[in-house]
Parts: sequence; structure tokens; C-alpha cells
Amino acid sequence: MCNRTGCQHPEKLKDKPAKCSPEQIRECHGDAKKHPCAEETKAS
Repeated sequence: MCNRTGCQHPEKLKDKPAKCSPEQIRECHGDAKKHPCAEETKAS
């Protein structure tokens, strides 16, 4: 469930997914070890 930016929560995105703070990642993805959105944009 990703949009063209690769972010699962574009409404909460303030910059690129790779620049999200740990708090922002926790808010969007719970206790994820890595940021899934940042991983997806690297793969693109």
C-alpha cells in the first residue's frame, strides 16, 4: 500500500521517508526496526 513516493503514510510525511525521525517512524510503523518506506524508495 504505497503511493508514488513510496511512503505508506504520505499525509504524515514532512520530507523524504529516509529523513523521518525515529519518533515519526514509530508513529507510522510501530516498533519497526527499519523504516519500510525508506527501504522501498532505495529499491526503486
